[in-house]
Amino acid sequence: MVAGVHHFTWDLQYAPVTPFPGMVLWGATTNGPLALPGTYQARLTVDGQTFTQPITVKKHPLSTISDEDMRAQFELASRIRDKVNEANDAVIQIRRIKKELADRVQKSNSADVKAIAEQFTREMSAVEEDVYQVRNQSNQDPLNFPIRTNNRLASLLRVVTSGEGRPIGNAEPIFNDLQAELKAETDRLQKVLGTYLPRFNELARRLNLEAISEK
Repeated sequence: MVAGVHHFTWDLQYAPVTPFPGMVLWGATTNGPLALPGTYQARLTVDGQTFTQPITVKKHPLSTISDEDMRAQFELASRIRDKVNEANDAVIQIRRIKKELADRVQKSNSADVKAIAEQFTREMSAVEEDVYQVRNQSNQDPLNFPIRTNNRLASLLRVVTSGEGRPIGNAEPIFNDLQAELKAETDRLQKVLGTYLPRFNELARRLNLEAISEK
């Protein structure tokens, strides 16, 4: 960026859903919730100097929606977006570890390394397949393969952020069910990691292979 006058347009959206390569969702959104009316700070840092400028977001003068209803929509949308991220982060973590396992197997001639890596990969893949529909390759694939937890959450996010106003009455109970579903899946993932990762890393160190980190 060169010195001079620059223009930036804020679309009022908070951070969107964290994607991963090849992610295909159906009937969903990855957009973050819209900012509520209020005062915000724009911050610009240049050459070690930070400048701030207040920004006021105003509700449309013809809007009849109460501030309370707008906040209810924002807060639920934010919570759902965070859970979609939690689901996607699990997929990202699983795929990263599987890739590193394949790398260690390739670098080693050990049958033990191959055996534990294969079992570890199978256990993680079972969780991944519950969190995300791994058979999706194109936007038409969800017509043939049922959507999984992250997609159901992202679909609920689309419903909650459609229009302006308080979310429909059953949005919160559905979200609670999906939260519980995701927790069961992430708990399984933590159990798999706790079981296999220390065993694999102990073997890797004995064979002078680089250990694999959980995060």
